[in-house]
Amino acid sequence: MSFAELDLDFTIEKAISDLGFETPTEIQEQAIPIALDGSDLLATAPTGTGKTIAFCAPAIQHIIDRDEQSTTAPKVLILAPSRELARQIFNVVEQLTQHTRIQSHLIIGGTPYGMQQQQLSEPCDILVATPGRLVELDDKRWLDLTDVSYFVIDEADRMLDMGFVSAINRIAKELPQEHQTLMFSATLEGEKMGRFASALLNSETQQIRLGESSRTVPSQIRQIAYRVDSEEHKEAVLKHLLTQERVQQAVLFVSNREHVDVWVQRVRNMGLMCDGLHGEMKQGDRSEHMKQMKRGRLQVLVATDVASRGIDLPEINTVINLRLPRKADSYIHRAGRASREGAPGDCISLIDINDLPMIEKIQRFMQANIKFGRIEGLEAKTKARSPSSKKKKKKPAPSKK
Repeated sequence: MSFAELDLDFTIEKAISDLGFETPTEIQEQAIPIALDGSDLLATAPTGTGKTIAFCAPAIQHIIDRDEQSTTAPKVLILAPSRELARQIFNVVEQLTQHTRIQSHLIIGGTPYGMQQQQLSEPCDILVATPGRLVELDDKRWLDLTDVSYFVIDEADRMLDMGFVSAINRIAKELPQEHQTLMFSATLEGEKMGRFASALLNSETQQIRLGESSRTVPSQIRQIAYRVDSEEHKEAVLKHLLTQERVQQAVLFVSNREHVDVWVQRVRNMGLMCDGLHGEMKQGDRSEHMKQMKRGRLQVLVATDVASRGIDLPEINTVINLRLPRKADSYIHRAGRASREGAPGDCISLIDINDLPMIEKIQRFMQANIKFGRIEGLEAKTKARSPSSKKKKKKPAPSKK
């Protein structure tokens, strides 16, 4: 199938072609017709499968079909959980509308209120925003959402994790009764997710659950773990891994800001260009680090889970867990960062003996084994049973009669 077969306006087709895409991905092929038909949609898709175009292209078509003059009341509202992801979506919108007169605005935290008040007083067809800032502007009565007829919630599972449900429900009540809702999520698991979705979607909602289960790491990503005895041992193993030819750019996951600072310095001491991302970082610094990574001036990013949301860097092909996440589904979300558009990648975990219970939990969640690797000369000295093995009960010796 080609994009020409999806009944998109020629301006959208041309913009997609300008981006170098010739055929739609699976999520695009399935989601675009449903969105164009006007149905509500609930979709899951692995990271890096092109879902942004899957909801942005129909959004633009929706505006073209309405054929109305731009006003200060947007017709399309797209919500993302993080500033970085919102920026990425906005950039895609700008690229896809380059051959049209469609106007779009980005509303996120970290931008002066006065500047955003000015934005909202100008014509806007597509509004891309984070929920927190949008609610703040609604409190100031600067928003007019009475003309929104196409509503998108991206990374709904992250919205749930970050406590944005009440904000989104409030925003949804500001919309006209007749509007179309599209919700994209990495997982649909859990009662809370079910309640969140049912409150926003109608009874005739279409669902897409693509190929890989939400409990599964995409098959093109190699998963491997190495046991380490200490922080010094972990550093030595990491240095070996980062100097391998197969590593293009890497994201190292840690658990908090202090660990970000410590490991950034350690990686720099290895002679590699490295910076960090954490939740307390100023937006300007975060944006600058992302720019440096995109330009190839950084080889490694050290990040926390919260700060990493929305990272979209095509050259990243390696994820290394220096600290395992507390939740098994977070492991899958991290691993997905190692592959864009189906390219091969590696998800590597450096674990000590105390991490073995969590590795077992992750494997049970995925119903799959994580291979344990061995680097000659850097093997762990401490003895531990394989996390996938179970202690066998000894059979009682036969009684002597």
